[in-house]
Amino acid sequence: MRSKLTQCYDYRQLAVPEELKKWRFPESQIDEELEALARDHSSEQQMEGPVKDGHSVQCTCLKDEKGNWEGRTVLLYPGRSLPGAQEAEQAVLGKRQGETFSCQLKARTLVLKVEKVVEKRTLTVGDTLVGLLGLPGVETVEDYRRWYHEKHDQAYRDKASIRICQFWLEAILRESTFDVDEAEKAAWCHHQAKTHYDALEAAGVDPKKQPDGTSLTEEETMKVMEQEQEKYYLPNVIYCYFCEKDGFSVTEEDMEEMVRQMAAERKEDVEELKKQADFEIFKSVKLQEHTFHMLMREANTYLEV
Repeated sequence: MRSKLTQCYDYRQLAVPEELKKWRFPESQIDEELEALARDHSSEQQMEGPVKDGHSVQCTCLKDEKGNWEGRTVLLYPGRSLPGAQEAEQAVLGKRQGETFSCQLKARTLVLKVEKVVEKRTLTVGDTLVGLLGLPGVETVEDYRRWYHEKHDQAYRDKASIRICQFWLEAILRESTFDVDEAEKAAWCHHQAKTHYDALEAAGVDPKKQPDGTSLTEEETMKVMEQEQEKYYLPNVIYCYFCEKDGFSVTEEDMEEMVRQMAAERKEDVEELKKQADFEIFKSVKLQEHTFHMLMREANTYLEV
């Protein structure tokens, strides 16, 4: 780029706030995950034996002294003592599928036929639940806790490192000195805006339509979108600065290799994907990624032990 970061602010002199150094998640998060797994692995099973407390019973009303419930489905939950249903819950105990019985339900005298008896098997958090997950080498709750940390700790460390990087980059953007080539900046913003404009149209979205329902001309829309891109220009200059210092560059061959990999993964035509690829967008993304990877190595040293 012709635009340059001419004097980079020394972000290392900044004291990293303590809250940005924290990355560990509470053990209660694993407890909640285990509770959710227990609910997911609980099941309902239709029973042929007699009704017991804790079962759910689906009945059909055969007779209602008041007349208007006949033919309706009635659900009973013996053991819950629901208001108005206590007598019916007691009356259904011991009955089997197909049997009939009389009961009082919400001040009605009914004759009900048992259609289905369901037992809900609720799993609790324990080694039995963990064994059902089928995770290699994970057989107990303690094994699961260890496995969870192995799977998630690095992701949480990375997120914290990224927050520190953002803290540094904001200071660099705010305090550094830049030599901006205005023509290059205008061309860069136009290219980014045009790419976004075309992508919206390709997705069936009208870029000219505004949130308040009004519409702009294409020229007006492009001007708005170019102005929105301006805030990303100097960060891109910063990424170029760090990547140049690290000897990192991005070539069109890099993009072509990425396209070939995507085509193979998606089982799509390479040439068609090439038409959709844009080198300047690809380059901007790769420069940003490399800058963050560079700074994250430093940020890791500030994280809580």
